[in-house]
Amino acid sequence: MIAQAAPREDQSFTFRPAKLRRPQTWSFKADRLTGPGGTVALRSVQRASLTQMRSGATRTMRFDLETANQVARIHISTTARRRDADTDLSEYLALISLVSTRLGQVRPGMTYQMEDTGRARLAIFMIGAALLLVGLLLCLLAGIAFQDQARRFLTLLPALVLMMLTGGLVACRFWPFRRPEEYPLATLPFVLWTMGGPRPEGLPETPLTGETLYGLR
Repeated sequence: MIAQAAPREDQSFTFRPAKLRRPQTWSFKADRLTGPGGTVALRSVQRASLTQMRSGATRTMRFDLETANQVARIHISTTARRRDADTDLSEYLALISLVSTRLGQVRPGMTYQMEDTGRARLAIFMIGAALLLVGLLLCLLAGIAFQDQARRFLTLLPALVLMMLTGGLVACRFWPFRRPEEYPLATLPFVLWTMGGPRPEGLPETPLTGETLYGLR
């Protein structure tokens, strides 16, 4: 299949990656994206991934574009409360939506992942495994130390079980030898739209119903 040429219009997006950080600008020129970390040619991108993490009232999003010799990371930390208006998040989502659209034009058939890969995935797996092992060790030591004090041991047991369950779940979720699921890149603008991003190109203005989706009358 012959790749379509990307639109030639130049376009820039400016947002704060975090509330206390200075604004950063990402600019398009044809199929080349330039940001704080340098320039990446979309035709050379080999892997794309979108990851999210929520901690308390903060939500962190990161979009990675990996080539043979560099990784362009576009990230933002914002409030996790969806009802709050956030112009930085809107600008960020508009940027990622355009990146995915242009990337799909120059790399037809490309997919993206919604999980960390490589060293990041291995690091999180090791944290989970460490929590699980430490929980098991503490449980064993507590059983020995309080073998004649069952009430004290039972008091500690819920916290130890929670530590082991958390570690086990994290280790399973980020098992480094499991191949992450991949999704068609064309679906990404729709995913971003559900997060508050721009309406994808070609999407009708009227709400989607059974009639419009399946031709029902």
